[in-house]
Amino acid sequence: MTSLTSHRRRRRHPTAVLPGLIVVGAIVTIVVPLLWMVLIAFQQPRAIIAPGWRFEFSLHNFAEVFNPNTVFGSQVLNSLIIVVAATGLTLVIATFASYSLSQLQWSRRVVLGVLSGAALLQVIPPMTLVPGLYATLTNIGLVNTLGGLILVNTVFNLPFALIMTKFSFDALPVELKESASVDGTSEFGVFRRIMLPLAMPGISAVGIFTAIQVWNEFLFGLVFTSGGRTAPITVGIAALIQPQEIRFGGMAAIGVVTAIPIIILAIAANRQIVSGLVGGAVKG
Repeated sequence: MTSLTSHRRRRRHPTAVLPGLIVVGAIVTIVVPLLWMVLIAFQQPRAIIAPGWRFEFSLHNFAEVFNPNTVFGSQVLNSLIIVVAATGLTLVIATFASYSLSQLQWSRRVVLGVLSGAALLQVIPPMTLVPGLYATLTNIGLVNTLGGLILVNTVFNLPFALIMTKFSFDALPVELKESASVDGTSEFGVFRRIMLPLAMPGISAVGIFTAIQVWNEFLFGLVFTSGGRTAPITVGIAALIQPQEIRFGGMAAIGVVTAIPIIILAIAANRQIVSGLVGGAVKG
């Protein structure tokens, strides 16, 4: 009997190991390029292109791209401003709109119409809307401004945020709202004191996803700005690729400054993201 059980365990062993191997392979695929970028960022430029391999620690790449005579410092600041403003504006609008759709007894036709429109905008390639957006921003004087980029990023991230935050409010027990209403609490009071705190994990998860999307956005920054000090850092990174040379050290240095913080944010907020998504997916 013992021999038969051991034989069955040996037969199941490869299948049990396969998921672990897949996870390890995925981690290696993600981590190795990041480590390679960090090594290049702290490498002497001559050592990067030299044959063979030797590590020469240096801060030259950071000093070169972030000195006062370059635009990269301003572009990082631009990206931070755009992320904070667009994410905040998106969450405020999405939170109020999703609460209304979820808790204020709109007709099913209205709710489905809004959600269908939001889902449709998600599948439209942004490039197809660029000409119309450019003409609109030109007419209202927001081309080549941070305000224009904040507005466009808000518009394109709002549908996703609306749908996800609605799921968070849908998962809350209806009895909480009814009980507060019986006690004489106003609708806004119910929203602010009861429903919003309970939905905050899901809203926080949406905020983190939105911030990552805005931080990584490239197309709008390229089209709606003239580059230089008015552009986000994603456009600045692309400018390091020239027909005559590719500044690998500078690209790696900017990559470390721009990629590592958002990775740390995602790791630190991992529990919040998971709890928010699970809470929004399960009806309370």
